[in-house]
Amino acid sequence: MATTADHTIALLFRQIIEDGPTSRADLMDNSGLGRASVSTAAAELLRRGLVEESETQSEGGRGRPVSLLDVDNTNFAVAGLELGSDRIRAGLYSMRGRQILRVDRPSTEDGTSVRGQLRHASAALHDLLDEAKASGVCLLGVGVSFSGLVDARIGTVKFAPTLGMRDQRLREAVFDALNGGTDLVCLDTSANFAVLAERRFRSRLGAPLRDLVYLSGTYGITAGTIANGTLLHGTRGMAGEVGHFVLDGGDQPCACGRTGCFESQASLDSITRNALQALGAANSKRRRRENLTAKIEEVAALSSSGNTAVLESLRESARWLGMGAATVASIFDPEVVVLGGHYAHLAPWLLEPALKAYTSGLLSQDQSPPRLEVSALDSWAPTVGAALAVIDSIAAGGRPLPHI
Repeated sequence: MATTADHTIALLFRQIIEDGPTSRADLMDNSGLGRASVSTAAAELLRRGLVEESETQSEGGRGRPVSLLDVDNTNFAVAGLELGSDRIRAGLYSMRGRQILRVDRPSTEDGTSVRGQLRHASAALHDLLDEAKASGVCLLGVGVSFSGLVDARIGTVKFAPTLGMRDQRLREAVFDALNGGTDLVCLDTSANFAVLAERRFRSRLGAPLRDLVYLSGTYGITAGTIANGTLLHGTRGMAGEVGHFVLDGGDQPCACGRTGCFESQASLDSITRNALQALGAANSKRRRRENLTAKIEEVAALSSSGNTAVLESLRESARWLGMGAATVASIFDPEVVVLGGHYAHLAPWLLEPALKAYTSGLLSQDQSPPRLEVSALDSWAPTVGAALAVIDSIAAGGRPLPHI
């Protein structure tokens, strides 16, 4: 049973994670705890190897150096794994985010099946476990990022049409693949994990956000939403499926059986398909076989060369993207809506027309309306966010705090 001392230790550990290098005085001010409680908890975190202590010069270079506590960068590691539509990405990171290993592999033909995808994922996980062992760090947990309907509470993929997954116990499968390498596995959507990485990135730049929406669009569109500092999951853990908002006037068929859904107009699959169809029927069979990443690269190359048909198609897709983003902003009222992932690769041609449609679609344009921005993070954001989720789970009491 957790004691008051355990709660105090976890509270300060979480504060250090969120704030970065922090003095004991700041810990006292921000937590409301007394000097003795902070001192005792800090000593325990140092003993466990979870934080380390350093000194920095006092402001102005005068007075005694200030002792700062920060998350330890050497003893423990966390991992993130993304099961994408056409790629497997995995990363091993220190508790402070230092990259130890990255694995990026395309899914081969058998990777488009459930069994094949899990086989590739298992191989990537064992690469991470081997590297953790070789680096002398203790792996605390793995976050698994997935595109589809995910019930994060029970670790199940409810539905993923691109892989034919339905009611797949993915967290259980990852446990089995790890063979006891760790007892902590977090599962969630790519958008939910990516928004954690986006928030952490902005915080480190000195621009923390309490309300943020991250739109991740591959074959569908999903929103990762942080409201008042908390990641939204919904009653069944499946919040964020904004791709099926019906946009007025849309006639594109959607996988759900309706027409005019947001994702049928503005997912990256739809954007690239429409752009390449604008070129005519040439090589259409080859393009159907290409994975999404290859099609995005082709569309970007055609746009860079000034292909008129492709540029016009992108402008029309961007209009739908802006309209849908405005609907999302009107519902969640965030400080900013972020276009993440591969949207950033096509941003030079999508952003300006999307902004125009977005601004005109907002319910209120006075004061400080929600901004529409492109993520500065690359396509690794879901993997990084998955690893961050492990740290957050530990700090929130998802498992006892470890020690060396």
